[in-house]
Amino acid sequence: MVFGTADQLNQISIGMPKQEVLAILGPPKSISANEGVEYMQYSWVKTVIAADGNFPQDYYVAIRDGKVSNFGRKGDFDTAKNQAQRIEIDQTIHQQPNASPKTKDLYTEINKLKDLKDSGAITETEFNALKKKLLADQ
Repeated sequence: MVFGTADQLNQISIGMPKQEVLAILGPPKSISANEGVEYMQYSWVKTVIAADGNFPQDYYVAIRDGKVSNFGRKGDFDTAKNQAQRIEIDQTIHQQPNASPKTKDLYTEINKLKDLKDSGAITETEFNALKKKLLADQ
């Protein structure tokens, strides 16, 4: 459901109380939270005029301690990205008796890490640290 246009975000400012945001933007499409920050998601078009490529996009308003801390399109600020779920992974590579050479296992393990990163289960920083460890263990 589209509630309005992205231009409505111009009325929002950092530090604005949540109730004022709701009065301006209306109810969000969805609400999520992570580490003390509440994310209100809106799905809007860029302008009122329908034109090619004017499809609804996700916009977020981040609320910390009852006030706006960030706002913008998905990806405009790190906290507007899909929220990651923390998953512990076994960083040990186990060689099976008839397994392929070590490089294939390394390739498989890095691809597993990439899949976790792409799904949002681990962050880019965690991915790079784990990949670096895998390469150092070779």
